[in-house]
Amino acid sequence: MINNPNYPLRSLGLFILPLVVCLGLMRSVSLPNEKALQPYKSLIIALEFVHSSSDVVNTLEVLDKEEILGLDRVNYFDFVFMAVYSSFLAFFIYKLGVVSNQPLVKSMAWAGLVIFSSDLLENIMMLRITSGYMEGGMSFSPYINFLPLFTWAKWGLLAAVFAWLGTLLIQKGSLSKMLSLILFLPGILLALSVVDYFSWINRFTTSIFLAFIILLIFAVCFRKTEQYKA
Repeated sequence: MINNPNYPLRSLGLFILPLVVCLGLMRSVSLPNEKALQPYKSLIIALEFVHSSSDVVNTLEVLDKEEILGLDRVNYFDFVFMAVYSSFLAFFIYKLGVVSNQPLVKSMAWAGLVIFSSDLLENIMMLRITSGYMEGGMSFSPYINFLPLFTWAKWGLLAAVFAWLGTLLIQKGSLSKMLSLILFLPGILLALSVVDYFSWINRFTTSIFLAFIILLIFAVCFRKTEQYKA
């Protein structure tokens, strides 16, 4: 049962439905990801991490107009996706604080809003950049100064929040200990990306999605009857 009092986080498992729908909508847009600049495996990720006008030109010049509009469609779908995943993260933290009777943990639910805001502004910058590029000239240049700030704020905050949650969940049973170790992975891979960007950036972004899967598994399996000391 979803509302079983012995599994107080299980209702959060319902978030998997809108998450899958959003991912399905984004995947439904056919993008030529093989055209993404190295080291990226995805055109969206490649555009997120541009740092200069030349990066933008190199990323978009290999695409025709319809392919660039496809990037925009993915970003529009992502507005819904970011609302869903950030809400899940906020509710997960809040309910974990309630279950563990820790007001400090509960108050950290605001992190979901900060991550959502960073992702929202990131997408707006990306849409302005693609629009400016298609208009011709360098009218997109001002937005490049802000895009890296919002991009790294989003990814960095996600890595930090997952690592923090890992320190809380590692204190539970053996399964939770094993799952929580994966939550430290984004932070580790982020650090490695700073040292060797080209070798680790794709692994880092993939680990973020893996961490969300771990939280969903924990939400479904968590038993209130187990002792919890955060």
